[in-house]
Amino acid sequence: MTMTAPWDAFFRSLPPAPHIDAKKIRGNVSDEAKQLSANTFAYFTTGSGLSTNVPFASEIGGRLRVVEANVRHDDRTGDAEAEIIVEIEVTESMCNVYGTMHGGCAAFMLDPSTVSSAILLGLVKGFDGSGVSQNMNVHWHHPAPLGTTLVITARSVFADGRARLSRCEMRDKSSGKLVVSGTHTFLNAGRAVKL
Repeated sequence: MTMTAPWDAFFRSLPPAPHIDAKKIRGNVSDEAKQLSANTFAYFTTGSGLSTNVPFASEIGGRLRVVEANVRHDDRTGDAEAEIIVEIEVTESMCNVYGTMHGGCAAFMLDPSTVSSAILLGLVKGFDGSGVSQNMNVHWHHPAPLGTTLVITARSVFADGRARLSRCEMRDKSSGKLVVSGTHTFLNAGRAVKL
């Protein structure tokens, strides 16, 4: 990764994500890409101490842990897909009155997870994968009761020009049952890239 763009300098300037050792993150990308991804994820979910404003749901965001980062290349088409896997335990602050994860909490976690997959793809391919939300489609399949550990898998689907699209699945870690799935479209405000 030898980028010098302003966004690259910004991502590299972020403080290390607390409690994250890149060597413990599984996946096929470099430790540098893993650490940059974890640092960026922590910044967007907690502010990493750099923001004067406390980000929405930062208590929950601070407990989301990046556990795996992969980029897969399709030699036939030349396309690439980035994957970020995050884990979190459902706690009381995430639940509705029925003791299951609130739908709004699921949508909140889908946002940084899906954007992080596009940011990872950008780090590896040399473009700014970040963006601002345009549309989220969230589908709830099964409840996640208090105490459930969720595995959130987000994959980049499309990045061209300023448009980015990622998809996400949240599963119960112990049963594998699908809890939530969704897609997230977002636009980068910077210069358009052609991949």
